[in-house]
Amino acid sequence: MSNPIYRLGPISKTAAARVEKGRLVALDTNGEIVHAGAEGPVFGGVSDFADKSSVLAPDNAAVHYGPSVIALSVAESAGDIAAGAAVFAAADGEVADTGTVQVGIAVSVSANGLVETVLNNLPFAV
Repeated sequence: MSNPIYRLGPISKTAAARVEKGRLVALDTNGEIVHAGAEGPVFGGVSDFADKSSVLAPDNAAVHYGPSVIALSVAESAGDIAAGAAVFAAADGEVADTGTVQVGIAVSVSANGLVETVLNNLPFAV
């Protein structure tokens, strides 16, 4: 009989390629993280960067999944995201004010290219 694994909080995952801080990520077929796309799947959001191809960078990043609060990078093409508004996945792991995959709710108004987001409905699979 195996013992169940119970975890609370972020999960440390290896990055398949460079992963930027404040981005949504998906799992590749090897279980490593990559930037998520606008249409999903979305596994969670990262609060730090990782790059296993660099000896000066960490290989792993902390992946947060709902419910948790994390600052996420807003796509340049997105409009301002109001506090209390839905936050959606956008290309290259960023987020936007519209989309098809809702990843959370904005805690505060987006500013300086970031929006504090309560992650919910994650992980999301297609």
